[in-house]
Amino acid sequence: MEVYRTCLEKVLAGVPTTLSLTLWSVLLALLLGILLSFGVLSKWTPVRMLFSVLCSFLKGIPILIFLYVFHTAIDGIMGGIDHLFAFYTYDIRKPPTYIFAVFALALSYAPYMCDMITTALHTIPKGQWEACDAGGFTAWQKMTRIIIPQCVVIAIPNFGNHFVNLLKASSLACMVTIMEMMGEARNYATMSQRFLECYIVCAICYWVIFIVFEQAFRLLEKRAGRYLQPGVPIARRRRKLFHMTIAQESIYEEVK
Repeated sequence: MEVYRTCLEKVLAGVPTTLSLTLWSVLLALLLGILLSFGVLSKWTPVRMLFSVLCSFLKGIPILIFLYVFHTAIDGIMGGIDHLFAFYTYDIRKPPTYIFAVFALALSYAPYMCDMITTALHTIPKGQWEACDAGGFTAWQKMTRIIIPQCVVIAIPNFGNHFVNLLKASSLACMVTIMEMMGEARNYATMSQRFLECYIVCAICYWVIFIVFEQAFRLLEKRAGRYLQPGVPIARRRRKLFHMTIAQESIYEEVK
């Protein structure tokens, strides 16, 4: 039991690193996914094809390769910059592996975020786009008051899946010496030679965190879904969420 207790303490020490790594990676992946979606949804066929190929390329590369590329190739580039510019100081013995891992995880999941965004946009009925134009909505009002709020609600299940998958994928960061949960467990297992016990404790900790976020996203999905349900009380909430006027609400109801 002493081994399990000590291993649990080591794994819990890596929880903040795991959560921060996951959070920053998800935010950056979402930002990159939004940028990719502009290209994928472009009216220009060459641009659309280029971004589609780029998304396919990013999907086909394993996360571990991204980690090694950022950890080695970019590390060498930064060291070369250090030799070119005297005012820039870069210690090649202490590379910013945390930042490399964030970019690697974000690049791996950016195309999936792009798919999530484009799928949500395609789910919106065409009649709503046309009704917004007929109702005198500006482009900004159309997107911020009608389209984007619905897309957010529609995308919550997929976003939750991507979040927990990226949480599990963050365990690969231990391969570039980041001491998150898996890194702490592997380090202690190497010192104590109790690999099975350490990995069991680490797996249970990941499972507990997974359950917490799964339930959180399920509750968020349930509460957000109320804004897309019919009914007078819900319509009032929807107007508050979308910042609609009563006239705009009637247009929304007609095209649903």
